[in-house]
Amino acid sequence: MSTVEAAVTWDLSDLYGGLDDPRILGDCRTLLERAEAFESRYRGRIAAPDCDAATLRAALDQLESIWRELAKPRTFASLAFSADTSDAARGALLQKTQEEGTAVTKHLIFFDLEIGAMPEENFARLAGAPEITEYRHYLEHERRAAKHHLTEAEEKIVQELSNSGVRAFERLFNEISSRARFRVGVKGEERELTQSEVLALLYDPDRDVRKAAAEAFTETLRGQSHAVGFIFNTLLQHKGTIDRLRRYEYPEQSRHEANELDREVVDQMVEVTVSNYDVVADYYELKRKLLGLEELTHYDRYAPVFRTEAQIPFEEARETVLSAFAAFAPGMREMAEPFFTRRWIDAELRGGKRGGAFCSAVTPDLHPYVFMNYTGKARDVMTLAHELGHAIHDVLASKHNYLNFHPTLPLAETASVFAEMLVFERVTEQITDPKEKLALLAGKIEDTFATVFRQVAMFRFEQKAHEARRTEGELPPERYNALWQESIQEMFGGSLKLGEDHAWWWLYIQHVFSWPFYVYAYAFGELLVLALYARYRQEGAPFVQRYFDLLAAGGSEKPDEILARVGIDVHKREFWQGGCDLIREMVEKAKALAGQVSPS
Repeated sequence: MSTVEAAVTWDLSDLYGGLDDPRILGDCRTLLERAEAFESRYRGRIAAPDCDAATLRAALDQLESIWRELAKPRTFASLAFSADTSDAARGALLQKTQEEGTAVTKHLIFFDLEIGAMPEENFARLAGAPEITEYRHYLEHERRAAKHHLTEAEEKIVQELSNSGVRAFERLFNEISSRARFRVGVKGEERELTQSEVLALLYDPDRDVRKAAAEAFTETLRGQSHAVGFIFNTLLQHKGTIDRLRRYEYPEQSRHEANELDREVVDQMVEVTVSNYDVVADYYELKRKLLGLEELTHYDRYAPVFRTEAQIPFEEARETVLSAFAAFAPGMREMAEPFFTRRWIDAELRGGKRGGAFCSAVTPDLHPYVFMNYTGKARDVMTLAHELGHAIHDVLASKHNYLNFHPTLPLAETASVFAEMLVFERVTEQITDPKEKLALLAGKIEDTFATVFRQVAMFRFEQKAHEARRTEGELPPERYNALWQESIQEMFGGSLKLGEDHAWWWLYIQHVFSWPFYVYAYAFGELLVLALYARYRQEGAPFVQRYFDLLAAGGSEKPDEILARVGIDVHKREFWQGGCDLIREMVEKAKALAGQVSPS
Protein backbone atom coordinates (compact mmCIF):
# COMPACT_ATOMS: atom_id res chain seq x y z
CA MET A 1 0.00 0.00 0.00
CA SER A 2 1.29 3.41 -0.95
CA THR A 3 1.84 5.94 1.80
CA VAL A 4 -0.02 8.61 -0.17
CA GLU A 5 -3.39 7.25 0.87
CA ALA A 6 -2.63 5.43 4.12
CA ALA A 7 -4.97 6.12 7.05
CA VAL A 8 -7.25 8.45 5.09
CA THR A 9 -10.38 6.66 6.26
CA TRP A 10 -13.70 8.06 7.32
CA ASP A 11 -15.29 8.26 10.73
CA LEU A 12 -18.98 7.32 10.51
CA SER A 13 -19.67 7.90 14.20
CA ASP A 14 -21.88 10.92 13.45
CA LEU A 15 -24.30 8.30 12.13
CA TYR A 16 -23.73 5.27 14.39
CA GLY A 17 -21.02 3.87 16.62
CA GLY A 18 -20.36 0.75 14.56
CA LEU A 19 -21.89 -2.24 12.84
CA ASP A 20 -23.20 -3.58 16.14
CA ASP A 21 -24.68 -0.30 17.37
CA PRO A 22 -28.15 -1.28 18.68
CA ARG A 23 -29.49 2.13 17.65
CA ILE A 24 -29.42 1.09 13.98
CA LEU A 25 -32.18 -1.49 14.24
CA GLY A 26 -33.75 0.39 17.14
CA ASP A 27 -34.20 3.41 14.90
CA CYS A 28 -35.64 1.20 12.16
CA ARG A 29 -38.21 -0.23 14.57
CA THR A 30 -39.17 3.24 15.80
CA LEU A 31 -39.56 4.46 12.24
CA LEU A 32 -41.79 1.50 11.42
CA GLU A 33 -44.04 2.44 14.33
CA ARG A 34 -44.12 6.06 13.17
CA ALA A 35 -44.93 5.02 9.60
CA GLU A 36 -47.77 2.80 10.78
CA ALA A 37 -49.19 5.65 12.85
CA PHE A 38 -48.79 8.05 9.91
CA GLU A 39 -50.75 5.71 7.64
CA SER A 40 -53.44 5.17 10.23
CA ARG A 41 -53.89 8.90 10.71
CA TYR A 42 -53.80 10.17 7.12
CA ARG A 43 -54.98 7.35 4.85
CA GLY A 44 -58.07 8.58 3.00
CA ARG A 45 -57.70 12.15 4.25
CA ILE A 46 -55.23 13.52 1.70
CA ALA A 47 -57.32 12.87 -1.42
CA ALA A 48 -60.57 13.74 0.37
CA PRO A 49 -62.42 16.80 -1.00
CA ASP A 50 -62.38 18.46 2.44
CA CYS A 51 -58.61 18.12 2.99
CA ASP A 52 -57.32 21.52 4.10
CA ALA A 53 -53.88 23.08 3.93
CA ALA A 54 -53.21 22.64 7.66
CA THR A 55 -53.87 18.89 7.44
CA LEU A 56 -51.69 18.52 4.36
CA ARG A 57 -48.88 20.56 5.93
CA ALA A 58 -48.96 18.46 9.11
CA ALA A 59 -48.83 15.28 7.04
CA LEU A 60 -45.92 16.58 4.94
CA ASP A 61 -43.95 17.54 8.04
CA GLN A 62 -44.35 14.05 9.46
CA LEU A 63 -43.56 12.39 6.12
CA GLU A 64 -40.42 14.50 5.71
CA SER A 65 -39.25 13.58 9.19
CA ILE A 66 -39.73 9.84 8.61
CA TRP A 67 -37.86 9.90 5.29
CA ARG A 68 -35.07 12.02 6.79
CA GLU A 69 -34.52 9.69 9.74
CA LEU A 70 -34.79 6.57 7.57
CA ALA A 71 -31.93 7.84 5.43
CA LYS A 72 -29.49 7.53 8.33
CA PRO A 73 -29.43 3.76 8.99
CA ARG A 74 -29.62 3.03 5.28
CA THR A 75 -26.77 5.43 4.48
CA PHE A 76 -24.61 4.07 7.29
CA ALA A 77 -25.03 0.50 6.05
CA SER A 78 -24.33 1.51 2.46
CA LEU A 79 -21.18 3.45 3.37
CA ALA A 80 -19.91 0.65 5.60
CA PHE A 81 -20.47 -1.87 2.81
CA SER A 82 -18.72 0.32 0.21
CA ALA A 83 -15.69 0.52 2.48
CA ASP A 84 -15.35 -3.30 2.57
CA THR A 85 -17.63 -5.39 0.36
CA SER A 86 -15.78 -8.57 1.40
CA ASP A 87 -17.04 -8.36 5.01
CA ALA A 88 -20.09 -10.59 5.37
CA ALA A 89 -21.32 -8.64 8.40
CA ARG A 90 -21.45 -5.44 6.36
CA GLY A 91 -23.31 -7.15 3.57
CA ALA A 92 -25.80 -8.58 6.06
CA LEU A 93 -26.35 -5.15 7.62
CA LEU A 94 -26.92 -3.60 4.20
CA GLN A 95 -29.51 -6.25 3.42
CA LYS A 96 -31.17 -5.87 6.81
CA THR A 97 -31.50 -2.09 6.55
CA GLN A 98 -32.91 -2.45 3.04
CA GLU A 99 -35.51 -4.90 4.34
CA GLU A 100 -36.32 -2.66 7.29
CA GLY A 101 -36.56 0.32 4.96
CA THR A 102 -39.02 -1.57 2.76
CA ALA A 103 -41.15 -2.35 5.81
CA VAL A 104 -41.33 1.38 6.57
CA THR A 105 -41.86 2.45 2.96
CA LYS A 106 -44.89 0.20 2.52
CA HIS A 107 -46.81 2.38 4.96
CA LEU A 108 -45.92 5.60 3.10
CA ILE A 109 -46.89 4.54 -0.41
CA PHE A 110 -50.50 5.59 0.02
CA PHE A 111 -49.50 9.25 0.42
CA ASP A 112 -48.08 9.79 -3.07
CA LEU A 113 -50.95 7.79 -4.53
CA GLU A 114 -53.45 10.10 -2.85
CA ILE A 115 -51.56 13.17 -4.10
CA GLY A 116 -51.98 11.74 -7.59
CA ALA A 117 -55.66 10.96 -7.00
CA MET A 118 -56.63 14.48 -5.87
CA PRO A 119 -59.12 16.23 -8.13
CA GLU A 120 -57.29 18.93 -10.08
CA GLU A 121 -59.19 21.76 -8.41
CA ASN A 122 -58.32 20.42 -4.96
CA PHE A 123 -54.66 20.00 -5.83
CA ALA A 124 -54.38 23.53 -7.24
CA ARG A 125 -56.04 24.97 -4.15
CA LEU A 126 -53.81 23.12 -1.70
CA ALA A 127 -50.54 23.44 -3.61
CA GLY A 128 -51.08 27.19 -3.84
CA ALA A 129 -51.75 27.66 -0.13
CA PRO A 130 -49.13 29.67 1.82
CA GLU A 131 -48.74 26.86 4.37
CA ILE A 132 -47.55 24.53 1.59
CA THR A 133 -44.96 26.82 -0.02
CA GLU A 134 -42.02 24.88 1.42
CA TYR A 135 -43.29 21.63 -0.15
CA ARG A 136 -44.85 22.94 -3.36
CA HIS A 137 -42.15 21.71 -5.72
CA TYR A 138 -42.18 18.24 -4.16
CA LEU A 139 -45.96 18.02 -4.53
CA GLU A 140 -45.87 19.20 -8.14
CA HIS A 141 -43.18 16.64 -8.96
CA GLU A 142 -45.15 13.83 -7.34
CA ARG A 143 -48.27 14.97 -9.13
CA ARG A 144 -46.49 14.69 -12.49
CA ALA A 145 -45.24 11.23 -11.54
CA ALA A 146 -48.76 10.04 -10.67
CA LYS A 147 -49.46 8.85 -14.21
CA HIS A 148 -46.86 6.11 -13.70
CA HIS A 149 -48.17 4.85 -10.37
CA LEU A 150 -49.39 1.29 -9.99
CA THR A 151 -52.09 0.32 -7.54
CA GLU A 152 -51.12 0.43 -3.87
CA ALA A 153 -51.02 -3.36 -3.64
CA GLU A 154 -48.78 -3.54 -6.71
CA GLU A 155 -46.48 -0.80 -5.39
CA LYS A 156 -46.05 -2.76 -2.17
CA ILE A 157 -45.21 -5.94 -4.08
CA VAL A 158 -42.60 -4.05 -6.12
CA GLN A 159 -41.02 -2.78 -2.90
CA GLU A 160 -41.07 -6.20 -1.23
CA LEU A 161 -39.55 -8.06 -4.18
CA SER A 162 -36.84 -5.49 -4.90
CA ASN A 163 -34.72 -6.70 -1.97
CA SER A 164 -34.46 -10.18 -3.45
CA GLY A 165 -34.50 -8.89 -7.02
CA VAL A 166 -33.01 -5.73 -8.49
CA ARG A 167 -31.21 -4.61 -5.32
CA ALA A 168 -29.78 -8.08 -4.80
CA PHE A 169 -28.37 -8.19 -8.32
CA GLU A 170 -26.90 -4.68 -7.95
CA ARG A 171 -25.24 -5.77 -4.73
CA LEU A 172 -23.88 -8.92 -6.37
CA PHE A 173 -22.37 -6.82 -9.17
CA ASN A 174 -20.68 -4.61 -6.56
CA GLU A 175 -19.31 -7.61 -4.68
CA ILE A 176 -17.94 -9.26 -7.82
CA SER A 177 -16.30 -6.02 -8.97
CA SER A 178 -14.87 -5.10 -5.58
CA ARG A 179 -13.45 -8.56 -4.88
CA ALA A 180 -11.87 -8.94 -8.32
CA ARG A 181 -8.09 -9.18 -8.49
CA PHE A 182 -5.96 -8.44 -11.53
CA ARG A 183 -2.57 -10.16 -12.01
CA VAL A 184 -0.26 -7.78 -13.83
CA GLY A 185 3.36 -8.31 -14.83
CA VAL A 186 5.16 -5.01 -14.24
CA LYS A 187 8.90 -4.80 -15.01
CA GLY A 188 9.50 -8.48 -14.34
CA GLU A 189 7.39 -8.59 -11.20
CA GLU A 190 3.89 -10.06 -11.07
CA ARG A 191 1.52 -8.05 -8.90
CA GLU A 192 -2.03 -8.72 -7.78
CA LEU A 193 -4.00 -5.49 -7.88
CA THR A 194 -7.46 -4.17 -7.08
CA GLN A 195 -9.62 -2.61 -9.80
CA SER A 196 -8.64 0.93 -8.77
CA GLU A 197 -4.94 0.03 -8.81
CA VAL A 198 -4.97 -1.65 -12.22
CA LEU A 199 -6.95 1.20 -13.77
CA ALA A 200 -4.37 3.65 -12.41
CA LEU A 201 -1.71 1.85 -14.47
CA LEU A 202 -3.49 2.92 -17.66
CA TYR A 203 -2.06 6.39 -16.90
CA ASP A 204 1.51 5.07 -16.66
CA PRO A 205 4.06 6.67 -19.03
CA ASP A 206 5.45 3.22 -19.95
CA ARG A 207 3.45 1.74 -22.82
CA ASP A 208 4.38 -1.82 -21.88
CA VAL A 209 2.98 -1.24 -18.39
CA ARG A 210 -0.24 0.17 -19.83
CA LYS A 211 -0.60 -2.73 -22.22
CA ALA A 212 0.02 -5.29 -19.49
CA ALA A 213 -2.54 -3.58 -17.24
CA ALA A 214 -5.11 -3.49 -20.05
CA GLU A 215 -4.58 -7.17 -20.82
CA ALA A 216 -4.89 -8.13 -17.15
CA PHE A 217 -8.00 -6.01 -16.83
CA THR A 218 -9.58 -7.68 -19.85
CA GLU A 219 -8.64 -11.18 -18.70
CA THR A 220 -10.41 -10.76 -15.37
CA LEU A 221 -13.46 -9.08 -16.90
CA ARG A 222 -13.77 -11.82 -19.50
CA GLY A 223 -13.61 -14.39 -16.72
CA GLN A 224 -16.50 -12.64 -14.97
CA SER A 225 -18.52 -12.15 -18.14
CA HIS A 226 -20.93 -15.05 -17.67
CA ALA A 227 -22.04 -13.97 -14.19
CA VAL A 228 -21.89 -10.22 -14.81
CA GLY A 229 -23.52 -10.57 -18.23
CA PHE A 230 -26.37 -12.49 -16.60
CA ILE A 231 -26.73 -9.71 -14.00
CA PHE A 232 -26.87 -7.10 -16.77
CA ASN A 233 -29.49 -9.05 -18.72
CA THR A 234 -31.57 -9.46 -15.57
CA LEU A 235 -31.37 -5.78 -14.61
CA LEU A 236 -32.32 -4.68 -18.14
CA GLN A 237 -35.24 -7.11 -18.18
CA HIS A 238 -36.37 -5.85 -14.77
CA LYS A 239 -36.29 -2.26 -15.99
CA GLY A 240 -38.13 -3.20 -19.16
CA THR A 241 -40.85 -4.88 -17.13
CA ILE A 242 -41.22 -1.99 -14.68
CA ASP A 243 -41.25 0.52 -17.54
CA ARG A 244 -44.04 -1.42 -19.26
CA LEU A 245 -46.10 -1.68 -16.08
CA ARG A 246 -45.62 2.01 -15.30
CA ARG A 247 -46.40 3.00 -18.88
CA TYR A 248 -43.07 4.58 -19.77
CA GLU A 249 -42.77 4.90 -23.52
CA TYR A 250 -39.00 4.55 -23.91
CA PRO A 251 -36.15 3.28 -21.68
CA GLU A 252 -34.68 6.60 -20.55
CA GLN A 253 -38.02 8.31 -19.89
CA SER A 254 -38.04 7.54 -16.15
CA ARG A 255 -34.58 9.08 -15.79
CA HIS A 256 -35.60 12.21 -17.68
CA GLU A 257 -38.67 12.65 -15.50
CA ALA A 258 -36.69 12.08 -12.31
CA ASN A 259 -34.22 14.70 -13.56
CA GLU A 260 -37.14 16.99 -14.43
CA LEU A 261 -35.83 17.50 -17.94
CA ASP A 262 -37.73 17.38 -21.21
CA ARG A 263 -36.68 14.67 -23.63
CA GLU A 264 -36.05 17.34 -26.25
CA VAL A 265 -33.47 19.06 -24.03
CA VAL A 266 -31.49 15.86 -23.48
CA ASP A 267 -31.75 14.73 -27.10
CA GLN A 268 -30.55 18.12 -28.29
CA MET A 269 -27.58 18.06 -25.92
CA VAL A 270 -26.67 14.57 -27.14
CA GLU A 271 -27.05 15.50 -30.81
CA VAL A 272 -24.86 18.59 -30.43
CA THR A 273 -22.21 16.60 -28.56
CA VAL A 274 -22.12 13.86 -31.19
CA SER A 275 -21.88 16.45 -33.95
CA ASN A 276 -18.68 17.66 -32.26
CA TYR A 277 -16.99 14.26 -32.04
CA ASP A 278 -14.46 15.53 -34.58
CA VAL A 279 -12.77 17.58 -31.83
CA VAL A 280 -11.94 14.31 -30.07
CA ALA A 281 -10.33 12.90 -33.18
CA ASP A 282 -8.47 16.18 -33.71
CA TYR A 283 -6.97 16.03 -30.22
CA TYR A 284 -5.96 12.37 -30.38
CA GLU A 285 -4.17 12.94 -33.65
CA LEU A 286 -2.14 15.59 -31.79
CA LYS A 287 -1.54 13.18 -28.94
CA ARG A 288 -0.36 10.45 -31.31
CA LYS A 289 2.27 12.81 -32.65
CA LEU A 290 3.34 13.90 -29.15
CA LEU A 291 3.75 10.28 -28.09
CA GLY A 292 5.61 9.42 -31.29
CA LEU A 293 3.37 6.46 -32.08
CA GLU A 294 2.15 5.20 -35.45
CA GLU A 295 -1.24 4.26 -34.01
CA LEU A 296 -3.06 4.80 -30.73
CA THR A 297 -5.08 2.08 -29.06
CA HIS A 298 -7.35 1.87 -26.03
CA TYR A 299 -4.46 1.61 -23.58
CA ASP A 300 -2.92 4.83 -24.95
CA ARG A 301 -5.94 7.06 -24.29
CA TYR A 302 -4.75 8.25 -20.89
CA ALA A 303 -0.99 8.04 -21.36
CA PRO A 304 0.75 11.20 -20.12
CA VAL A 305 2.06 13.21 -23.05
CA PHE A 306 5.36 13.60 -21.20
CA ARG A 307 6.96 11.06 -18.90
CA THR A 308 6.54 11.71 -15.22
CA GLU A 309 6.84 9.45 -12.21
CA ALA A 310 5.64 12.02 -9.72
CA GLN A 311 3.37 10.82 -6.92
CA ILE A 312 1.25 13.45 -5.24
CA PRO A 313 0.89 12.90 -1.48
CA PHE A 314 -2.65 13.18 -0.20
CA GLU A 315 -1.70 16.13 2.01
CA GLU A 316 -0.46 17.99 -1.04
CA ALA A 317 -3.71 17.21 -2.86
CA ARG A 318 -5.64 18.49 0.13
CA GLU A 319 -3.82 21.83 0.18
CA THR A 320 -4.07 22.23 -3.61
CA VAL A 321 -7.83 21.78 -3.49
CA LEU A 322 -8.40 23.93 -0.42
CA SER A 323 -6.25 26.79 -1.71
CA ALA A 324 -8.12 26.77 -5.03
CA PHE A 325 -11.43 26.90 -3.19
CA ALA A 326 -10.18 29.76 -1.00
CA ALA A 327 -9.10 31.76 -4.05
CA PHE A 328 -12.66 31.54 -5.36
CA ALA A 329 -14.27 32.34 -2.00
CA PRO A 330 -12.93 31.92 1.55
CA GLY A 331 -16.27 30.45 2.55
CA MET A 332 -15.81 27.62 0.09
CA ARG A 333 -12.62 26.50 1.83
CA GLU A 334 -14.37 26.77 5.20
CA MET A 335 -17.10 24.43 3.99
CA ALA A 336 -14.58 21.89 2.65
CA GLU A 337 -11.98 21.86 5.44
CA PRO A 338 -13.99 19.83 8.00
CA PHE A 339 -14.10 16.93 5.55
CA PHE A 340 -10.39 16.52 6.19
CA THR A 341 -10.13 17.52 9.83
CA ARG A 342 -13.18 15.54 10.95
CA ARG A 343 -12.51 12.49 8.76
CA TRP A 344 -15.52 12.65 6.48
CA ILE A 345 -13.37 11.31 3.61
CA ASP A 346 -12.33 7.72 2.87
CA ALA A 347 -9.49 7.69 0.31
CA GLU A 348 -7.36 4.71 1.38
CA LEU A 349 -6.68 1.89 -1.08
CA ARG A 350 -7.48 -1.53 0.37
CA GLY A 351 -8.78 -4.93 -0.60
CA GLY A 352 -12.55 -5.34 -0.68
CA LYS A 353 -13.19 -1.63 -1.05
CA ARG A 354 -15.56 -0.61 -3.81
CA GLY A 355 -13.98 1.04 -6.84
CA GLY A 356 -14.66 4.56 -8.06
CA ALA A 357 -15.63 7.66 -6.13
CA PHE A 358 -18.79 9.31 -4.85
CA CYS A 359 -20.18 11.82 -2.40
CA SER A 360 -23.04 10.56 -0.27
CA ALA A 361 -25.44 13.20 0.96
CA VAL A 362 -27.32 12.01 4.03
CA THR A 363 -29.84 14.58 5.29
CA PRO A 364 -30.00 18.39 5.53
CA ASP A 365 -29.10 18.21 9.23
CA LEU A 366 -26.03 16.01 8.70
CA HIS A 367 -22.90 16.48 6.59
CA PRO A 368 -22.16 14.35 3.49
CA TYR A 369 -19.37 11.76 3.20
CA VAL A 370 -16.76 11.57 0.42
CA PHE A 371 -15.48 8.25 -0.94
CA MET A 372 -12.60 7.70 -3.37
CA ASN A 373 -9.58 5.50 -4.09
CA TYR A 374 -6.53 7.77 -3.97
CA THR A 375 -3.59 6.46 -6.02
CA GLY A 376 -1.43 9.59 -5.97
CA LYS A 377 -2.05 10.60 -9.58
CA ALA A 378 -2.85 14.13 -10.73
CA ARG A 379 -6.32 13.00 -11.81
CA ASP A 380 -7.00 11.88 -8.22
CA VAL A 381 -6.53 15.49 -7.14
CA MET A 382 -9.29 16.42 -9.59
CA THR A 383 -11.45 13.57 -8.30
CA LEU A 384 -11.01 14.87 -4.76
CA ALA A 385 -12.08 18.34 -5.91
CA HIS A 386 -15.01 16.83 -7.81
CA GLU A 387 -16.44 14.96 -4.83
CA LEU A 388 -15.88 17.91 -2.49
CA GLY A 389 -17.79 20.03 -4.99
CA HIS A 390 -20.74 17.69 -4.49
CA ALA A 391 -20.30 18.01 -0.73
CA ILE A 392 -20.34 21.82 -0.84
CA HIS A 393 -23.47 21.69 -2.98
CA ASP A 394 -25.16 19.57 -0.29
CA VAL A 395 -24.01 21.90 2.47
CA LEU A 396 -25.40 24.94 0.66
CA ALA A 397 -28.71 23.16 -0.06
CA SER A 398 -29.15 22.09 3.56
CA LYS A 399 -31.60 24.91 4.32
CA HIS A 400 -34.29 22.90 2.52
CA ASN A 401 -36.39 20.09 3.90
CA TYR A 402 -35.39 16.54 3.01
CA LEU A 403 -37.99 16.26 0.25
CA ASN A 404 -36.50 19.26 -1.61
CA PHE A 405 -32.89 18.85 -0.48
CA HIS A 406 -31.29 16.74 -3.22
CA PRO A 407 -30.63 18.52 -6.53
CA THR A 408 -31.57 16.61 -9.67
CA LEU A 409 -28.66 14.76 -11.26
CA PRO A 410 -27.80 17.27 -14.03
CA LEU A 411 -27.49 20.10 -11.50
CA ALA A 412 -25.85 17.80 -8.96
CA GLU A 413 -22.92 17.44 -11.36
CA THR A 414 -22.54 21.20 -11.73
CA ALA A 415 -20.81 21.94 -8.41
CA SER A 416 -18.49 18.95 -8.77
CA VAL A 417 -17.25 19.90 -12.22
CA PHE A 418 -16.98 23.57 -11.26
CA ALA A 419 -14.75 22.58 -8.32
CA GLU A 420 -12.50 20.64 -10.70
CA MET A 421 -12.22 23.70 -12.91
CA LEU A 422 -11.20 25.87 -9.97
CA VAL A 423 -8.36 23.48 -9.11
CA PHE A 424 -7.25 23.16 -12.73
CA GLU A 425 -7.10 26.93 -13.20
CA ARG A 426 -5.29 27.40 -9.89
CA VAL A 427 -2.59 24.88 -10.79
CA THR A 428 -2.27 26.22 -14.34
CA GLU A 429 -1.61 29.74 -13.05
CA GLN A 430 1.42 28.48 -11.12
CA ILE A 431 3.09 26.88 -14.16
CA THR A 432 5.29 28.83 -16.57
CA ASP A 433 7.06 26.01 -18.44
CA PRO A 434 5.19 25.28 -21.74
CA LYS A 435 5.90 21.56 -21.46
CA GLU A 436 4.39 21.31 -17.98
CA LYS A 437 1.50 23.53 -19.02
CA LEU A 438 0.79 21.31 -22.03
CA ALA A 439 0.91 18.17 -19.89
CA LEU A 440 -1.61 19.66 -17.48
CA LEU A 441 -3.85 20.94 -20.29
CA ALA A 442 -3.77 17.55 -22.02
CA GLY A 443 -4.91 15.88 -18.82
CA LYS A 444 -7.73 18.38 -18.46
CA ILE A 445 -8.83 17.94 -22.07
CA GLU A 446 -8.93 14.17 -21.62
CA ASP A 447 -10.92 14.49 -18.40
CA THR A 448 -13.33 16.82 -20.20
CA PHE A 449 -13.67 14.34 -23.06
CA ALA A 450 -14.36 11.60 -20.53
CA THR A 451 -17.04 13.73 -18.88
CA VAL A 452 -18.76 14.99 -22.03
CA PHE A 453 -18.09 12.86 -25.11
CA ARG A 454 -17.47 9.52 -23.40
CA GLN A 455 -20.53 9.86 -21.15
CA VAL A 456 -22.69 10.66 -24.17
CA ALA A 457 -21.20 7.65 -25.96
CA MET A 458 -22.04 5.48 -22.94
CA PHE A 459 -25.56 6.93 -22.88
CA ARG A 460 -25.96 5.87 -26.51
CA PHE A 461 -24.61 2.42 -25.62
CA GLU A 462 -27.26 2.15 -22.91
CA GLN A 463 -29.97 3.17 -25.36
CA LYS A 464 -28.85 0.45 -27.79
CA ALA A 465 -28.43 -2.16 -25.05
CA HIS A 466 -31.88 -1.60 -23.54
CA GLU A 467 -33.51 -1.59 -26.96
CA ALA A 468 -31.70 -4.79 -27.97
CA ARG A 469 -32.66 -6.54 -24.72
CA ARG A 470 -36.31 -5.60 -25.22
CA THR A 471 -36.49 -6.67 -28.86
CA GLU A 472 -34.05 -9.61 -29.04
CA GLY A 473 -34.41 -11.19 -25.60
CA GLU A 474 -31.57 -12.31 -23.35
CA LEU A 475 -28.27 -11.57 -25.07
CA PRO A 476 -24.77 -13.03 -24.77
CA PRO A 477 -22.01 -10.69 -23.54
CA GLU A 478 -20.57 -10.62 -27.05
CA ARG A 479 -23.70 -8.86 -28.34
CA TYR A 480 -23.28 -6.12 -25.76
CA ASN A 481 -19.55 -6.05 -26.60
CA ALA A 482 -20.39 -5.12 -30.18
CA LEU A 483 -22.77 -2.36 -29.12
CA TRP A 484 -20.15 -1.02 -26.70
CA GLN A 485 -17.36 -0.96 -29.28
CA GLU A 486 -19.60 0.70 -31.85
CA SER A 487 -20.70 3.42 -29.43
CA ILE A 488 -17.27 4.27 -28.02
CA GLN A 489 -15.32 3.92 -31.30
CA GLU A 490 -17.62 6.46 -32.98
CA MET A 491 -16.33 9.10 -30.58
CA PHE A 492 -12.70 8.65 -31.70
CA GLY A 493 -13.27 8.31 -35.43
CA GLY A 494 -10.06 7.06 -37.01
CA SER A 495 -7.74 8.76 -34.52
CA LEU A 496 -7.59 5.83 -32.10
CA LYS A 497 -8.37 2.14 -32.60
CA LEU A 498 -10.10 0.36 -29.74
CA GLY A 499 -8.57 -3.09 -29.62
CA GLU A 500 -10.65 -6.26 -29.29
CA ASP A 501 -9.87 -6.47 -25.58
CA HIS A 502 -11.69 -3.19 -25.01
CA ALA A 503 -14.94 -4.82 -26.08
CA TRP A 504 -15.29 -6.34 -22.59
CA TRP A 505 -14.81 -3.10 -20.67
CA TRP A 506 -18.49 -2.24 -20.31
CA LEU A 507 -18.55 -5.02 -17.72
CA TYR A 508 -17.05 -2.76 -15.04
CA ILE A 509 -19.13 0.42 -15.60
CA GLN A 510 -21.18 0.58 -12.42
CA HIS A 511 -23.52 3.30 -13.63
CA VAL A 512 -25.03 1.16 -16.39
CA PHE A 513 -25.78 -1.56 -13.83
CA SER A 514 -26.98 0.45 -10.84
CA TRP A 515 -28.21 3.78 -12.24
CA PRO A 516 -29.51 3.41 -15.82
CA PHE A 517 -29.03 6.52 -17.97
CA TYR A 518 -27.41 8.48 -15.13
CA VAL A 519 -24.36 9.18 -17.30
CA TYR A 520 -25.75 11.97 -19.47
CA ALA A 521 -25.92 14.11 -16.33
CA TYR A 522 -22.11 14.34 -16.42
CA ALA A 523 -22.12 15.80 -19.92
CA PHE A 524 -24.92 18.17 -18.96
CA GLY A 525 -22.97 19.33 -15.91
CA GLU A 526 -19.66 19.78 -17.73
CA LEU A 527 -21.11 21.81 -20.60
CA LEU A 528 -23.07 23.90 -18.10
CA VAL A 529 -19.96 24.54 -16.02
CA LEU A 530 -17.98 25.67 -19.05
CA ALA A 531 -20.60 28.38 -19.54
CA LEU A 532 -20.71 29.28 -15.85
CA TYR A 533 -16.93 29.40 -15.56
CA ALA A 534 -16.69 31.68 -18.58
CA ARG A 535 -19.06 34.05 -16.80
CA TYR A 536 -17.02 33.86 -13.61
CA ARG A 537 -13.89 34.86 -15.51
CA GLN A 538 -15.76 37.81 -17.03
CA GLU A 539 -17.53 38.99 -13.85
CA GLY A 540 -15.13 38.01 -11.06
CA ALA A 541 -16.26 38.43 -7.44
CA PRO A 542 -19.89 39.48 -8.19
CA PHE A 543 -20.45 36.05 -9.74
CA VAL A 544 -19.61 34.16 -6.54
CA GLN A 545 -22.82 34.83 -4.65
CA ARG A 546 -24.96 34.11 -7.71
CA TYR A 547 -23.18 30.78 -8.05
CA PHE A 548 -23.73 29.92 -4.38
CA ASP A 549 -27.39 30.89 -4.72
CA LEU A 550 -27.72 28.50 -7.64
CA LEU A 551 -26.34 25.64 -5.53
CA ALA A 552 -28.41 26.64 -2.51
CA ALA A 553 -31.59 26.01 -4.50
CA GLY A 554 -30.95 22.28 -4.11
CA GLY A 555 -33.91 20.40 -5.56
CA SER A 556 -36.49 23.04 -4.71
CA GLU A 557 -37.18 23.93 -8.37
CA LYS A 558 -36.85 22.37 -11.82
CA PRO A 559 -33.34 22.65 -13.32
CA ASP A 560 -34.39 24.92 -16.18
CA GLU A 561 -36.09 27.28 -13.71
CA ILE A 562 -33.01 27.46 -11.47
CA LEU A 563 -30.70 28.07 -14.43
CA ALA A 564 -32.97 30.71 -15.94
CA ARG A 565 -32.20 32.86 -12.89
CA VAL A 566 -28.57 33.06 -14.02
CA GLY A 567 -29.53 33.69 -17.64
CA ILE A 568 -29.05 30.17 -19.02
CA ASP A 569 -31.58 28.61 -21.39
CA VAL A 570 -30.93 24.88 -21.77
CA HIS A 571 -33.59 24.64 -24.49
CA LYS A 572 -31.37 26.50 -26.96
CA ARG A 573 -29.05 24.52 -29.19
CA GLU A 574 -26.63 27.45 -29.17
CA PHE A 575 -26.05 26.95 -25.45
CA TRP A 576 -24.80 23.39 -25.91
CA GLN A 577 -22.77 24.30 -28.97
CA GLY A 578 -21.15 27.09 -26.96
CA GLY A 579 -19.88 24.55 -24.45
CA CYS A 580 -18.44 22.38 -27.21
CA ASP A 581 -16.80 25.45 -28.74
CA LEU A 582 -15.01 26.10 -25.45
CA ILE A 583 -13.69 22.51 -25.50
CA ARG A 584 -12.48 23.08 -29.04
CA GLU A 585 -10.65 26.19 -27.86
CA MET A 586 -8.84 24.08 -25.27
CA VAL A 587 -7.67 21.71 -28.01
CA GLU A 588 -6.48 24.61 -30.16
CA LYS A 589 -4.55 25.95 -27.17
CA ALA A 590 -2.92 22.53 -26.74
CA LYS A 591 -1.88 22.58 -30.38
CA ALA A 592 -0.30 25.98 -29.92
CA LEU A 593 1.60 24.83 -26.84
CA ALA A 594 2.72 21.69 -28.68
CA GLY A 595 4.42 23.92 -31.21
CA GLN A 596 6.61 25.28 -28.40
CA VAL A 597 7.86 21.92 -27.12
CA SER A 598 9.48 18.80 -28.52
CA PRO A 599 7.77 15.38 -28.39
CA SER A 600 8.60 12.99 -25.52
